[in-house]
Amino acid sequence: MKNSCIAFKLNYCDGGQDEDHFGFYGICSDAIIKYNIETKKRAWCSYDDCACKKYFDGKISPEELETFWSPDDTDCYTCYESALLRDWFVEAGTDLDDGKPRPIRGGEENHLCVLTTVRPNMPESDRIVFAMFIMHEIFSGNDEESGFVRADDYWRLEFHPSEVHKMKFWDVYRNPRAPQRIQWSTGLFRYFDDATAVKFLERSVEVKRGTSEEDFAKEFLKHYPYR
Repeated sequence: MKNSCIAFKLNYCDGGQDEDHFGFYGICSDAIIKYNIETKKRAWCSYDDCACKKYFDGKISPEELETFWSPDDTDCYTCYESALLRDWFVEAGTDLDDGKPRPIRGGEENHLCVLTTVRPNMPESDRIVFAMFIMHEIFSGNDEESGFVRADDYWRLEFHPSEVHKMKFWDVYRNPRAPQRIQWSTGLFRYFDDATAVKFLERSVEVKRGTSEEDFAKEFLKHYPYR
């Protein structure tokens, strides 16, 4: 079966986290900025031009750091993760080692995309899906621009902090060549088929059961044209 869907691996961002939002909507907390720079040594987080790195090094104040993100300005963000659930737009980014834009070589428009992450000190086996959407636009990228995926304006679903532990990526996805192997390794994204997409959507209905979003989750599953 054709792998028309995409799963993204994203650095954890707790920006904007509250009872209803898992994060990925603002600048990370001081604890996560420190974790991403000191412990995980994330490439962009540790880059000298990154606003969070400048703040971490004491080169800019907390007030100055806040000016690098806005809920309304799509050109204003500290990193792709900080604006992900503001813009519902995922970019492959640029390889900081050689400056080359990263391409997206798979996936198809109108198929499912799931966004995944792991929280600090969380094992890979507990990787969570914190949002999913129908891909409205896919740009594969070229020599000057990185690839990106843009969400449909309506078919998008976010999981709240109290729900994400029920949306484990590896409970649904299996490595094609080694189904028992729970390991992502390198690469920003993985491709999967529509049979797996339906399983993710079915799981979302279970997770949203009894909430105000249950009906939408059911509608999403019923709408998916590749069941």
